[in-house]
Amino acid sequence: MKVCFLIPDGVGIRNYLYSDVVKGLIEQGHEVIVWHSLGKDLILQVKKYIDVDFEDFDFIHRPEAPIVKFIRESAVLARLRKNREIRSNPTILSNWNPSKKGWKNKIFYKGVEIVSNYLKDFSAISRWEEYGFEKSKTGISFQEAKSFLQEQKPDILFCTHQRVPSVTSALMAAKAIGIKTYTAIFSWDNLPKARLPFRTDKYLVWSQYMKNELLTYYPDINENQIEITSTPQFDFYRKKELIYSREEFAQKYGLNPTRKWVCYSGSDSISSPHDPDYLEQIARALRQNENVQLIFREVPVESNKRFQKVFEKHPEIINISPEWVKSSQWGSFFPMPSDIRLLVNLAYHCNVVINLGSTMALDFAVFNSNGLYLRYDQPYEKERLVKHIYNYEHFSTMKGLDPVGWIDAEEDILSKVNSALERPESIGPDRLKWFHRIVEPDNNHTSSERIVRSLTQ
Repeated sequence: MKVCFLIPDGVGIRNYLYSDVVKGLIEQGHEVIVWHSLGKDLILQVKKYIDVDFEDFDFIHRPEAPIVKFIRESAVLARLRKNREIRSNPTILSNWNPSKKGWKNKIFYKGVEIVSNYLKDFSAISRWEEYGFEKSKTGISFQEAKSFLQEQKPDILFCTHQRVPSVTSALMAAKAIGIKTYTAIFSWDNLPKARLPFRTDKYLVWSQYMKNELLTYYPDINENQIEITSTPQFDFYRKKELIYSREEFAQKYGLNPTRKWVCYSGSDSISSPHDPDYLEQIARALRQNENVQLIFREVPVESNKRFQKVFEKHPEIINISPEWVKSSQWGSFFPMPSDIRLLVNLAYHCNVVINLGSTMALDFAVFNSNGLYLRYDQPYEKERLVKHIYNYEHFSTMKGLDPVGWIDAEEDILSKVNSALERPESIGPDRLKWFHRIVEPDNNHTSSERIVRSLTQ
């Protein structure tokens, strides 16, 4: 069998190139090719890291035809309205935030809004999307993709995540010549956002929870098209060979092995514009506990420049930056293999992680460590309410569970951290139940193994 992995940007690197998916297929005797826009240097690094060779080819992103973009965007807005209705959750519409700079964009999105009002139900939306898929077959990108696929003759085209509109023509080309198509839902928060710009024969999801979401938001997709495989990003935590001893990790990053480590995991400047203030407040509170050492890991896609004043005031903070680099090929950041090991060890050795609603609580839950979510606004912030964040639809995964601790005021930081350290079972006792609901791991098989089985059965 020949499998073509379509990796349109850096999102798929960790899950599908650094994991054991490609390696597992090749070890079983299958042929793998990678169709990507990552750059040759990165692909060479991947081959060295997983110690296998494969052919790779450049994928060229071309802009959507205006009519295709118009159909897609109006369908997205209509789906968001419908999703808001069926979930009774107004935050779902906050995912509609297109750029309207310039008169052309203003006219374009005014038209999008008008047309979307006529798409009242899922069947109407699906018919409109199908029209857009057909229109995507008229451009040069469809012909280029068709020629490439006819030359390479893969049995499967697997797009490693579902959010990039510019791959639609490639998937339509595969369908046109009888190649089976797959995609995977990348993140736990993706589906309510209505960002599925194409359709495939098979969909790989994390869990039964995510499968139910996919069926709810996309009733045109049949249940037998969906397979539960978990997600490879959590496979790395099962690899004991990646874990340093506590002493090794402490020496490598300038930590005190006799103290308890608390990690503050930063957010991006859009999600949390006041992250430096949260970090300073946490550092100030934890100074009162001499047995605690504070580690800070900024969000991988931004630098730590906005935190420099906090570091100057609190030199006791140990800043362990993500080991990501910026690609010259597509302008985004991607992880180095070394960051996988770093993240595994942070989750393994730190007792507590603090953040603003990020998936890091799930990473730490793998090792049954506590997550504390910040749930208070800065006093000068009048527009953005932090509590609004926890109304986002993906936090419905917490329903009926007590999976994390909540910090509801600056003055609560120390007491919450102390409780998490001294009585960990009293904070977020359902964290493993939450993890299993979202991720649905299999004790006997990694996600990579489950994906390989899905592709080859």
